[in-house]
Amino acid sequence: DAIFEAGDHCVAYRTIKDMFFGFDTEIVGRSCEVTAALVAAEDGVGSQVVVTLPVKSFDSGNFLRDGKVSELLGAEAQPDLRFVSEPIDVAALRGDLAARRFVLPGSLRIGGKAHRVDFPLEIVESAGKYSVAGRLPTTFEAFEIEVPTVAGGLIARPHEALELLVHLDVARVAGLVEWAR
Repeated sequence: DAIFEAGDHCVAYRTIKDMFFGFDTEIVGRSCEVTAALVAAEDGVGSQVVVTLPVKSFDSGNFLRDGKVSELLGAEAQPDLRFVSEPIDVAALRGDLAARRFVLPGSLRIGGKAHRVDFPLEIVESAGKYSVAGRLPTTFEAFEIEVPTVAGGLIARPHEALELLVHLDVARVAGLVEWAR
């Protein structure tokens, strides 16, 4: 059930929906059209991580669903999902990096609305390459998203649970390598 492979620079969502009278079906939508950068914080003190991806780039293997996801995520109001971390405390982060686990607090902007998230992440090494990987268990309600049923729930009824997943190639996070030196 692996969603990512070593070297991927992607994000994904995973949820479950009941299909045809109660059969649970896992739904995964992935996007590898991700840009990530470490930039100077808006207040000029420290740095922030910024991750951006086009809403319409999610691919779940079902183009009708992907169109509906774009609509639910407010692609008309805001074509890109955007995560901006809080300014990073360099001393604290260096300690967390030694443990290879940390939480990155920030704001996830969806459809023109900002939502606070605390994203648990870990540093993963594979064949001498490093990635940042994480899984944030959450709900649609936390992002003010109401997922519709199909045919009154007889054909499809979504669960409330939602997972946001990330797997970013450290070498592709602009500014990170220079910052780490």
